[in-house]
Amino acid sequence: MTHAAPDAPERYSPRQVHIIFSGLILVMLLGTIDQAIVAPALVPIAAEFGGFGNVSWVVTAYLLTSIASTPLAGRLSDIHGRRSVVVAALGLFLAGTLLCGLAVNLDMLICGRAIQGLGGGALMALPNTIVADILSPRERGRYQLYISGTYAVSSLAGPVLGGLLSEYYSWRWIFWFKLPLILLAIVLSWFTLADLSARRRQHRIDYPGALLMVGATVFLLLALAWGGRQHAWDSPVILGLFSASVVLGALFLAWQKRASEPLLPISILRNRIIVVTSIGAILITMVNMALSIYLPLYLQLCRAKTVGQAGVLLTAPLFGVVLGSYLSGQYMRFTGRYKLSPLVGLAVATAAFLVLAVAAGTLALAAVVGLSLLLGVGIGASLPPMMVASQNSVPAGDIGIATAVHTFFRAVGGAIGVAVFSAVVLHLLGPLGSQLETAHAAQGTVGGGAGGPGAGAALRGFLGAGA
Repeated sequence: MTHAAPDAPERYSPRQVHIIFSGLILVMLLGTIDQAIVAPALVPIAAEFGGFGNVSWVVTAYLLTSIASTPLAGRLSDIHGRRSVVVAALGLFLAGTLLCGLAVNLDMLICGRAIQGLGGGALMALPNTIVADILSPRERGRYQLYISGTYAVSSLAGPVLGGLLSEYYSWRWIFWFKLPLILLAIVLSWFTLADLSARRRQHRIDYPGALLMVGATVFLLLALAWGGRQHAWDSPVILGLFSASVVLGALFLAWQKRASEPLLPISILRNRIIVVTSIGAILITMVNMALSIYLPLYLQLCRAKTVGQAGVLLTAPLFGVVLGSYLSGQYMRFTGRYKLSPLVGLAVATAAFLVLAVAAGTLALAAVVGLSLLLGVGIGASLPPMMVASQNSVPAGDIGIATAVHTFFRAVGGAIGVAVFSAVVLHLLGPLGSQLETAHAAQGTVGGGAGGPGAGAALRGFLGAGA
């Protein structure tokens, strides 16, 4: 990461790039907003189907299939072309959305969400791959702003839109309103990505490797989703899931060394830049997930803010992510380098998080918001250069899988972050942890609520705040 990557030959005019991005933005928005918009509807869904005990699978099913399908989508796009895979993913997403809207019971809804996830994983990974196809390494960072901005908008607009549709119409409208958008995305992708469809390469898919990878991922995510909730972390179920994930992961690596056309080439697994940026993606996404979950919770329990006020204040770190992405993109554009940006960004984010961790209870609200803004800037300045570095470190034929691997580890980092930080906070609160867990569930499912005066006092005491 110390040297600038050479510029790729210029193949697309600015007008062509803008046309392609017109389709990509809608594809990215559909892929990123889905989980956020469904979360506020979980309570009315459970009330209609009488399944509060299993309603979490509406989220978990999507998470499992979307993360597991991400690397496979990247490799498929390297072989069959970007347009074909994007359109196929949108088709799966459309079928799953239609099934969810028509669901007559919770099982049918969960099945629809799993099908949605198969398409959603590709919709989150492929836009970054297409950016690498159409832009030189020097220009890729600048266009990461659009991607980061889309993530920020979906993170903010998703819960608000999902809550309004569920409250004033029906939870089914969170699926119905997306149907015309998906159809529009299919049409736009078919025409705007036409030039990319010529990149077809006649190779075979590594199906045994895909099954082993999906199995290892599913077992890992199930362990993270159930650990500390349905089952204790040291229970036979959770330990068995972790063990199965490790065994299947080891078998996957062993098979990749033998396969004639591996799903994940060993050269990528041994690529130092891929390894470093993947680890960085996991850690940064863990922090980002903790911020998005616990900042609104802190504002409601410790600062007595309403759900709406907490949502407005959450725009500070989201704006920071967009600003950081813009600054890092401009730096990469004008210098052709990308190492300094994540180093500075991580230093800023670490300093901001350290101050928040030590003094959140005594700082003025404006200072908390300002620090969360800086934290967002640090995150935004770090993730895009890591993505660009991953893409620049592999041959053109492996850009799809390299991008998908990076996206995969981002998603896994988010899942790990939710599990780890939830367990830490609940453990530190001791017997009042169940009250905070209720507040956390409300924050994640209906976008608000409070854990009661006991949990609020406990969290304020833990953070050093006054009553």
